[in-house]
Amino acid sequence: MPIKELYIDQEALATLGLLQGGLLSPVVKLMNHDEMKEVDKTKKYKNTSFPFSFLLAPSGKRNEEVLKNLTKGESLNLICDKKICGTITCDEIFVIDKDSRIKLIYGTNNPEHTGVRDTYRRLGHYAIAGDFKVDFKDVQRYKEKIENIIKDKNAKSISAIMLSGKPFHRVHERLIRTALVKNDLIVIFLLKPYVNDCLPFQTRQKIVKYFCDNFLPKDKVLLIPLENTYIFGGFNELILNAIVAKNYGCTELIVGKSSSGLGAFYEKEEFNSILDTLDGIDINIDIMSDFVYCDKCSTLVSTNACPHGSHHHVHYHSESIMELFRMGIMPPAILMRKEISSIVLSDMFPNRAETLAKIHQRLSPSSGLLDDFETTDFYESLMSLYQTSSLT
Repeated sequence: MPIKELYIDQEALATLGLLQGGLLSPVVKLMNHDEMKEVDKTKKYKNTSFPFSFLLAPSGKRNEEVLKNLTKGESLNLICDKKICGTITCDEIFVIDKDSRIKLIYGTNNPEHTGVRDTYRRLGHYAIAGDFKVDFKDVQRYKEKIENIIKDKNAKSISAIMLSGKPFHRVHERLIRTALVKNDLIVIFLLKPYVNDCLPFQTRQKIVKYFCDNFLPKDKVLLIPLENTYIFGGFNELILNAIVAKNYGCTELIVGKSSSGLGAFYEKEEFNSILDTLDGIDINIDIMSDFVYCDKCSTLVSTNACPHGSHHHVHYHSESIMELFRMGIMPPAILMRKEISSIVLSDMFPNRAETLAKIHQRLSPSSGLLDDFETTDFYESLMSLYQTSSLT
């Protein structure tokens, strides 16, 4: 009799890869029914904070039929993109409440929420517990890379920054530089999503790598992709980020005060957040203040250290900056470096190259030589013209 098959997608495979690689420790296995009930009730696993149970419950009629008819000890192949990506041995099959689970992850069941809608579609009614093995080597490779650098540098203080970089602006630069002053090593975890994105991961990786290579000391910064799967999509994101950072060997996690997942509140005139409720996660949480551009100070400042009112402040609102990019407009240099803006626009509008080459040739100073043209050249030259002030 041929071995049975369970079909999963790339997002489920990556999530299992994180579990297998030890990044979610103390959770190192799929939970059974009793463990699910206990963790979902107490928000703890082995006396350590963990926001919800870790389950494998893939959707689909074919998967449901297989799971309903499995017996304990039976092995299955895990199939992703029509290829065998791993195996799992059944220890227990049990029914889950999809609505309750989604609310635990996102804090809401509102179908207007993109994460809720997508996860509801991906989530089945039956979960499987048991030993598994998947072909996902990225985690181990990156763990070894971080471990080797920590050992080579004898680094004691290792700070983690979880970064989406949509887009990568001046405040991100300031956070990284501030962390560099007081740490031996900075690990920038660039979040790699599994949904269609306004700014593709490859572009964001190119941008952050460009910044690290050209503006930071190379022996003090590591850029590591991090699978940003559905388990990180809810209001428990920061708890999981702290767990992942700790298991990657970091001693500190840097979080912006305006982070959407911080759950910040004031009690008795003290700043509190969801991170104050963590148990068993031995990592320091550094909550950084908000930064703005002040037109009086003429520089990037912390809102805690600037004496001028908010009417002098330019805010770094990521979605607004992305709206400028969608319209093909370069953001001001106070928001983003012109070199980085050039990369974004060149990748977002690849069909402009021929037209931009002509404009560049007509408007820009030239050595008279026919140099190779890159679209980034046009945008950088244009920003230089914007910044010329002799006639203003």
